[in-house]
Amino acid sequence: MGSRYQQATTLHIIIFLQITHLVTGQYKIIPPDKPVIGVIGKGVILPCQLKDKIIPERLSVQWVFTGNSEKISDVTTYYGKNTHNPVHEYETYQGRTNFFQSEFNKGNVSLHLKNVMLSDKGKYICSVFFENWYDEVVVDLNVAAKGDESSVFLDGHVGQGIGVTCKSQGWFPEPKVVWLNSKGQTRKEEVTTQSTKTSSGLFDVVSSMNLEPGSDKEVSCRVVNNLLNAMCESRVLISDVFFPSTSPWMTAFLVILFVNIAVIAAIGYKLNKRLKAELDFWEARSHAVPITVNPDCRVLELQVPGAPGVESHASEPAGPNTPSTVPILVAKEGFAAGKHYWEVEVGQQQDWVLGVVREKGRQEEEGEDSWGGLPGEDYWALHRSQGEIFSSEGDCRIEKQQMRNSVVGVLLDLEEGQVNFYEAEQMALMVRMPLRLGKEPAEMFCPFLSKREGTRTPLIHPVLIPVPLEAL
Repeated sequence: MGSRYQQATTLHIIIFLQITHLVTGQYKIIPPDKPVIGVIGKGVILPCQLKDKIIPERLSVQWVFTGNSEKISDVTTYYGKNTHNPVHEYETYQGRTNFFQSEFNKGNVSLHLKNVMLSDKGKYICSVFFENWYDEVVVDLNVAAKGDESSVFLDGHVGQGIGVTCKSQGWFPEPKVVWLNSKGQTRKEEVTTQSTKTSSGLFDVVSSMNLEPGSDKEVSCRVVNNLLNAMCESRVLISDVFFPSTSPWMTAFLVILFVNIAVIAAIGYKLNKRLKAELDFWEARSHAVPITVNPDCRVLELQVPGAPGVESHASEPAGPNTPSTVPILVAKEGFAAGKHYWEVEVGQQQDWVLGVVREKGRQEEEGEDSWGGLPGEDYWALHRSQGEIFSSEGDCRIEKQQMRNSVVGVLLDLEEGQVNFYEAEQMALMVRMPLRLGKEPAEMFCPFLSKREGTRTPLIHPVLIPVPLEAL
């Protein structure tokens, strides 16, 4: 315990110098019962929960990282509700941390760490301060990664048998490779497995074995990550005709086999890519929320390059990259955290705008709410102009020259910090835009769509989510 205090940061030292006696037992932090596992490239929650029902508003929270050495690194600090800039992120974690400030009154001072890296592995200390009271808890973070699907290859003849090799990439920590027979039992053949640590710190594995004539010809290669309790498995069935002792046409059959494997692998890759795209879409749709837009909603003016339906006094016609002003309708609902999905029916209109706008505050003016114009960094939009579709992120033209469907899905993902736009009927991702998350605790992200005069306005309609079947 003494070494921990010697390693304390400046905030710890100042508070300890000012407090003569710490009051213990007034509040209490519930320690986590097991280490937290974060997946590399994903987000993870580091838990820190106060046990008491009444939580003071003036509490301060600090997170520090001790890693696997004695060096302490500051992560982020919350200085209290009444502070002008209550949250401060340190350089290494800039843009990667979030507090759940709306749940502070419930004692939840947990930390959301985004885009987990291999270097994030280690111990984190959550320290909570309030007047003459202080407590802390240590959270262990383990990191892991599930690699690519394994692939099984035939290496050719080894004596009277055939060499078989299994490969997989991108694992952490180092995975275990198990070879199985047709009954799911571990094979008795001698296996050679080699793991290679890449420059990114992940592991690539290659495992080989020799299959002898007369042995079980169904071969399964299973790669296991015990920390994540995850695995991938590939299975092949090898006919007797490929063994030297049974067929004079072995070479021809091996060539045919390799060609078939290549064709099947190519088809499997395309099917797998399409399946992943559909699974991503259905996962996004599972976060569907009701969105309400009516004529009483606020109307804002946004500068959208190539936007439709705007009067221009320029002598030249507006091109696709010319900034112009378009009226939009903002939804009643706003979101500060989590994942939220909705769909907009645009029909066959050639010109429309829809997306997400950041609400940064409002001022009272003559008894009504007034909103100022918002700069480009405060909204993320997809817009169609003169039949072509553009992204507000860099004003990029999307490859699709024509949109085949009439419904656009939008996923606001505040956990991963991004907005995704989908062709809902095709279940295909159109564009993914990174969010620039601000530091204001009250900021909200609201859906919006363009308002048209004299033509049909795009509609936000409810999303029906099928009930998943129970696993057999």
